[in-house]
Amino acid sequence: MTRKPRTLLIALLAIVALAPLSGAPQPAPGAPPPQSIPVSTYSQDELDQLLAPIALYPDQLLTQILMASTYPLEVVEAARFVQQDPELHGDALDQALADKNWDPSVQSIAAYPQVLSMMNDNLEWTQRLGDAFLADQAGVMDTVQSLRYRAEAAGTLQSTPQVSVATQGDDIVIDTPQPDSVYVPVYNPLYVYGPWWAPAYPPWLWCPPAIYDYPYCPVYTNWIVFGAPWPIRHDHWGWAHPHWHGHRIAIGDPGNRFWNNPERPHLPPGGDWQHSPPHRRGVAYPNAATRDRFMRIDPDAVRARQQFRGYELRTPIAPQMRPSLTQPAPNVVRSPPVTQPSAGPPAPSMPHAVQVPQQRIGSAFDPGISRQQAEANAQRGAQSRQSMGSAPAPAGQAPAPGSTPHGGSRQR
Repeated sequence: MTRKPRTLLIALLAIVALAPLSGAPQPAPGAPPPQSIPVSTYSQDELDQLLAPIALYPDQLLTQILMASTYPLEVVEAARFVQQDPELHGDALDQALADKNWDPSVQSIAAYPQVLSMMNDNLEWTQRLGDAFLADQAGVMDTVQSLRYRAEAAGTLQSTPQVSVATQGDDIVIDTPQPDSVYVPVYNPLYVYGPWWAPAYPPWLWCPPAIYDYPYCPVYTNWIVFGAPWPIRHDHWGWAHPHWHGHRIAIGDPGNRFWNNPERPHLPPGGDWQHSPPHRRGVAYPNAATRDRFMRIDPDAVRARQQFRGYELRTPIAPQMRPSLTQPAPNVVRSPPVTQPSAGPPAPSMPHAVQVPQQRIGSAFDPGISRQQAEANAQRGAQSRQSMGSAPAPAGQAPAPGSTPHGGSRQR
């Protein structure tokens, strides 16, 4: 009677354990296996650290920074170009930028020297920001929204005469209330989002120079300050629209001068922003997965490099030069058989003779000579040595009468 309850209990436990497996949906026959979701190489604390200094920028300006950060060398070139001629503004600046072989995002950022100077002063942060955006675009855009919600909860993010803060669905949108000018905010990320939650990854603060007309740098406050406004021009504003919930950046403005240059690539298909590896200028990607996603191997290019290096241009070996199983290798010297003459004592053998392979020099091997002729030529040396006389007597024995120590006959 005690075995039945125990057996029933074991059966019930087995049913409970197998219930989740039996209820799981099974793939249809012939369906492809589910694809694994790529894991970002950056932790959430690292993403918070990278995005905190710019998460409260207007959407149009923020998206341009994210795209331009994937081309750090062009950012450096643009910063030097702006520093060399700081008085260049308006149409003259747009025309000069259109002549540069930079990505349109870098050309647009160059219209805001303050932002360009910030990216150039901390180039390591710029490159890491671009690497994170390439490796995990969805994670970067979600982090921006998370930081904005933190700033809103802390009471520091709200609409002002300089910025417009609104909510669209679950996303916080930051725009400029004035259609002809934009204000770039400056704030300390350690305080504007509330107490910083990741001490191991503190964000950095960039205090702009006095040339940009900021009243002060908020080092120890949670305030957001604004400097002088920057004019909004058609060529460098309004062509990139972030879709925060969809994790993409829509590109669309057929009248933009930077995109409609005959020497520049056309707008990406589908209207979504796509990274352009040529503008990367050889800067390494953060990991192998990101590199393989953007730097695809061209088999034709690989074959072309092999032909250039000579892999496909090898000279075929003539049939008579190929090694044979019945013939000795041409680079090994073998002693031919020697026919001893009938008269005279036999030549002493050389014990422990070692045949040492020798490398051919020049064209010593003549494939036109037969094997019999080669053996006859080799025997001439042995016959010459036999004609010189008998071999010397072994050590400890007297020489034969009538002969010299060297084998010659002695004349009286």
